[in-house]
Amino acid sequence: MKRASRVYKSGTIKSAFLFLHLLLIASCTSAQQSALPEKVTQHKQPGEYAKLSSVLYELTLAADRENFAKQHDIFLSNGKVRVFIIFDPASDDSKREEIIKSHGIVEEKKSKDLLRASVPVEALTSLSKEPIIRSIKLPDKPVVR
Repeated sequence: MKRASRVYKSGTIKSAFLFLHLLLIASCTSAQQSALPEKVTQHKQPGEYAKLSSVLYELTLAADRENFAKQHDIFLSNGKVRVFIIFDPASDDSKREEIIKSHGIVEEKKSKDLLRASVPVEALTSLSKEPIIRSIKLPDKPVVR
């Protein structure tokens, strides 16, 4: 009988150890998940803003834009965000210049139909409605290997 009781106690200790180990793993996992940035797409993006990348749309809605930009590694300075604007190739330069001026856009680099620029966050939604704009997106970040 003593031997059976030792096995029972040994099994109980193993079960308790396994339970505590799983509990520790679960608590570590939940702590890691809470440290992740807020979900990128929390709002349904209306079709009229389809030319605007989803994270830029979320930036326009964010209550704290500075914090949102930091969490999502977005370059934001003085209320302006760095973006790529892709124009319709058939559009003429005078119409492009008019749009750039009317939306308070600061050109950084230009190449054919692509423009890297700083755009006021408030102007992103109206800019995305312009017919000669194909899309507005964030610049790609280099990947370190």
